[in-house]
Amino acid sequence: MRILLSILLLLPLLASAATVKSDLAYGDDPLQKLDVYLPDAPVKAPVMVYIHGGGWAKGDKAAVGAKPAFFNDKGWIFVSVNYRLLPEGKHPVNVNDVALAIAMVHNKAAEKGGDPDKIFVMGHSAGAHLAALVATDPKPLEKAGKTLSILKGVISLDTNAYDLPALVGTAAKPFYDSVFGSDPAILRDASPRLHVAAGKNIPPFLICYSRGMGKNAEPVRSGAAESFRSSLEKAGIPAAVIDASDRNHGEINQWFGRADDAKVTGKAWAFLESLTN
Repeated sequence: MRILLSILLLLPLLASAATVKSDLAYGDDPLQKLDVYLPDAPVKAPVMVYIHGGGWAKGDKAAVGAKPAFFNDKGWIFVSVNYRLLPEGKHPVNVNDVALAIAMVHNKAAEKGGDPDKIFVMGHSAGAHLAALVATDPKPLEKAGKTLSILKGVISLDTNAYDLPALVGTAAKPFYDSVFGSDPAILRDASPRLHVAAGKNIPPFLICYSRGMGKNAEPVRSGAAESFRSSLEKAGIPAAVIDASDRNHGEINQWFGRADDAKVTGKAWAFLESLTN
């Protein structure tokens, strides 16, 4: 009886969750849509744009876990983006979609109570690759009528795909070849690390990696994250790496926003606060 009473007392709190504006179109394709989660009465609120994973071939913007509540509780606007998937969404179609969505968010932020000068990007897995790419290669945002300067910071949750040519000789190569093909020019163009250079307005990065799919840590993940961080820092771009190999590839994303996740969520919040205060 006490448990039932506790649940009933919680229902009003659950019902007062964020206002959600679903399936807002940023293009003509059915997948060119985004969802906006609004806190109560936002005023110049920072905006987090989230890009889902799924191997560039599946996934959906609805799979956000605790992230909207986490950000809304802190007064942030949270946006989750769909983009075209394989085979239609082959590079650079997918990253161009992401850039187009970010451009719309930047254009409409003030109307929703957001601050267009505080646009952040976060992605998981394939979405982490797209977040890193849209924030290092200026071409997608320029195609959408914007520049890298509209991005305030990036949180990358677990991808190996920072430098695709560097995956030659690893067990992961056949999978990435199936996604990107084997054309060296395309592999270079789809590699965030290979776009890093000083003077491009690339924003600060928080790079997080898990142990991978299995029980034992995959060495490629730590190496890819550290190599990307090193390239950013050499170009004068603030960057940090979080070793979250206490969790697997799915859990690093699923646990984000939990109150007890000090390792990733807590450090991510400190990273964001350092860029908004």
